[in-house]
Amino acid sequence: MNADETNEQGTLLSLRDAATALGLRPATVKQYILRGQLAAVRVPHGHATRLSVAQAEIDRYRHASLGAQGWHKRRERLPEERRSS
Repeated sequence: MNADETNEQGTLLSLRDAATALGLRPATVKQYILRGQLAAVRVPHGHATRLSVAQAEIDRYRHASLGAQGWHKRRERLPEERRSS
């Protein structure tokens, strides 16, 4: 899936892209989705579907959950182009 796909919630990110944006592993992001801590949508992909996370949900989760867990320190390790998001 391309990161530039959109729906009514805005830009949709793959699990891998969402994990990168949050500084987490894709498996961790999937667990957060399964636990209901992070909202995701199913997007058709061939004969199956893929989980995708809206950029707005990434921003909401980052603000609500990662602010107290040192997000600012993980953000410093991101490449320059990812820091502005």
